[in-house]
Amino acid sequence: MVATQNRFILWTGPKHCGKTTSAMKLAQVARAEGFNVAGLLSPPLYRNSKLLGFDVLDLQNGTRAPLARRKISQNKTGPFTFITDGLKLGNAALSTEATKSADLIIVDEFGPLEIKDQGWRRSVDSLLVSSNAVILLVVRRELANAVRQLYADVPCQKLAATEGNSIDDVITMLKNCRHHVEK
Repeated sequence: MVATQNRFILWTGPKHCGKTTSAMKLAQVARAEGFNVAGLLSPPLYRNSKLLGFDVLDLQNGTRAPLARRKISQNKTGPFTFITDGLKLGNAALSTEATKSADLIIVDEFGPLEIKDQGWRRSVDSLLVSSNAVILLVVRRELANAVRQLYADVPCQKLAATEGNSIDDVITMLKNCRHHVEK
């Protein structure tokens, strides 16, 4: 697989550090700068300070669906169960049709499921070879090297999701891409 250009970002940080919140802020800033943002976010759901699961939020149209849930009983948490409707919504949000006019495609999160060739993996593989957009994968720090190995032949930039200048760095990349296209 060879990407069309160096527009691939790993947006990294430890578990539960605010990567999704930073990605949402990035989407807002990018839109305010006039960029078309597509893709998905996976906001967490908590109950009584316990992580219950995640939803999937389509960044193009605001549609939201349950993505993963786990049972919590007697202060013990079980494994996540992925929900078909959420996976379908996420893959639809990452489809070529849904992302064709995007300047920035956010994929939150690219994790163990994708490393095992499930979840958003095939959609991301397709986007990396077909899209001219900046593609940003939200990745837990401990999985960044594994994701980097999956896409070893794709030029990549790694940014710390919660560092103050990371959003500015992505906006600068988007502006440079726009300037390059206008020439």
